Amino acid sequence: MPELPETQTIAAILNENLKGKNVLQVQVSKDYKALPSTDIFIKTITGKQIKSVERVAKNVLLKLDNGVRILFHLAMTGRLLLWKNSVGSEKWVKVILHFDGDTKLTFSDMRMFGKAAVLSPKQTEELTARYGPEPLDENTTPQKLFENLKTKRTNIKNALLDQEVISGLGNIYATDALFLAKINPLTKTNNITIENASQLLSASRTVLNEGIKFGGSTLGDKMYVDPFGKEGTYQEHFKIYSKEKCPVCGAKVSFIKISGRGTYFCPGCQPLTNE
Repeated sequence: MPELPETQTIAAILNENLKGKNVLQVQVSKDYKALPSTDIFIKTITGKQIKSVERVAKNVLLKLDNGVRILFHLAMTGRLLLWKNSVGSEKWVKVILHFDGDTKLTFSDMRMFGKAAVLSPKQTEELTARYGPEPLDENTTPQKLFENLKTKRTNIKNALLDQEVISGLGNIYATDALFLAKINPLTKTNNITIENASQLLSASRTVLNEGIKFGGSTLGDKMYVDPFGKEGTYQEHFKIYSKEKCPVCGAKVSFIKISGRGTYFCPGCQPLTNE
């Protein structure tokens, strides 16, 4: 699933290329339901102008001149691609937005776990309120992360994936952040200290900013690409994710599944200090 760096990359490119353009036509595949209904989705956005494109957690929001947002959530297999003139050979296209200047935006979703919806200003506020603090927001403090972690009775890896604790982190970047912070992913949240929270917030910012710098991560399935079809390259800079040997001490990297998510860590560099 695209995480904060991938979603931020997509939103930034769409903002640069769609801001000020008008939605001339909307097509929704017959086998797909836009929310709250396909008819409302089409009627609400046709003829409106894109004022900006932004990211909220792992969601891409296109703000229209009537205050409504078009929300796209990519889930596991979603893609947002820009086209000039005709749409290419992209598969599983569920929504096509036609703009002036022969520009088109397609939303594809192979497994249909994603979402295309329209949100009122109130619904947008409610969406934002459901998420925890943004890790890249300078107003997000170690103390706030510490307090949020303490509300959960689980391990630190699970807590970081909880979007109410902190927004935008997913499996890859949480794994790399824990490695940089030298925290074992199985550490219980009630054993996390304020110092741990500070190290973790700093490490999260490091890997997320690096992820944005390299345009996100494209794994072997090639599902994630930016709106121009370009792959990300953060996978060439993983800290511990998918590695066999620890880049710091050279020891064999351990691989376990935590709540079904593949987790890599170095037992030597990330010792478990609590049971």
